[in-house]
Amino acid sequence: MHDTLPEAVVAAHNVRVNEDGSNVVVYKQPDGKEVLVTVAVVGEGTAGIGAGAATASALAALASSSIANPIPANEPRGSPLITDDILLFDAPALQSGAGSDMTASVRMFSFVRQIDSGVVSSVVTKAIEAFGVEIGNKANNVLERTKLFLAIPRSEISVDLKVSTCNSISVGKTSDGGLLEQSAALGACDGSLTPKNISGSVPRIFNSKQFSATLFPSGPSGFGVVSDVDDTIKVSNVLDRTKAVQSLLVDDHQAVSGMPELYSKVNGALSNPAWFYLSGSPYQLYPSLRKFIFATYPNGPMIVQNLTVTDISSVLDFITNPNNVKDYKIAQMEKIYSFYPQKKFLTVGDSTQADPEVYAEIFRRHPEFIQCIWIRQVQGANNTAERFASAFQGVPQNKWKVFSDPAEVTNLDVANGKCN
Repeated sequence: MHDTLPEAVVAAHNVRVNEDGSNVVVYKQPDGKEVLVTVAVVGEGTAGIGAGAATASALAALASSSIANPIPANEPRGSPLITDDILLFDAPALQSGAGSDMTASVRMFSFVRQIDSGVVSSVVTKAIEAFGVEIGNKANNVLERTKLFLAIPRSEISVDLKVSTCNSISVGKTSDGGLLEQSAALGACDGSLTPKNISGSVPRIFNSKQFSATLFPSGPSGFGVVSDVDDTIKVSNVLDRTKAVQSLLVDDHQAVSGMPELYSKVNGALSNPAWFYLSGSPYQLYPSLRKFIFATYPNGPMIVQNLTVTDISSVLDFITNPNNVKDYKIAQMEKIYSFYPQKKFLTVGDSTQADPEVYAEIFRRHPEFIQCIWIRQVQGANNTAERFASAFQGVPQNKWKVFSDPAEVTNLDVANGKCN
């Protein structure tokens, strides 16, 4: 059920109300095409209405600033324009067969470059304060983590990418939501499995702007690690809505005590396995989460949700719903399996949502794929013996362990199947 925006906001910003009660801000570009952005009021009561109104105002201002450098009506779609930006995600790559040919899983987001970051900061600050969260001196954190929620996506965009020591590739086209996920054949590379730079560029008035990510090659066999992020390796407080907003959007990211040391030990014990970070967060939070992970844990691609939303309330509703996260994570684990069916994976999660159920389900489907399952027990979650017995039904007892202190699993010989 959607709240109603004040009549003044509706009139000022050309808001159209859909049949389901949601609000859509309508902008017209010079070529006559309409740009629609869904807006939902954040929270309930007077504070919520104020935040929702501010969101509509900010979206209108952002649209105006992007239209100040409009997409020309006669410009063919395909290549990025001077008004565009690209977010390129880190990518896993499989070294196929005995040769040096590689296939990568490429993901990117194409959007209209944002002009006025101050508008974004103002509206999101009001929305967050509607939850009773104090921002204090963390306004820069808020801006960094929320600006992509108000980005206008660009569809049908293709780009050329250069991969160091490999062939250049062309990928595209992006979806209506500006997203692309595509397997790309890289051809023969230099034969090494060291991380490689993958990059491209978008035009600017006097030069071009580079965008880049890291490609993580890995052979078809050996070990890998799949790790959850929220409340497994990063303090996120997903069981408390207000604290979750504070952790997600305001506070400096904080590592769960003992987990950096544990992952460093695992990285050495498994001889530099392929690392994957599987997060329930939407892609708009990817830049800040990536920065945290790369500074704190063994590096590897992070998989985030293709969740297209424009308000904070919807984000929290989605990522704190165990059923949504469960289905999404099972689907992503199946993708990892399709890429590396011969690898053996250590999977690490926590008890706040559905990690035990997800990893157990993947074990039942592909028992040879899962080497061990570790679940961090989080205070306040459902940590009953009945819950874990139900979740791990059909999974041998020696394949999984629930722990409170990372020291409990630090010295386990995962490579030889010692999981608990």
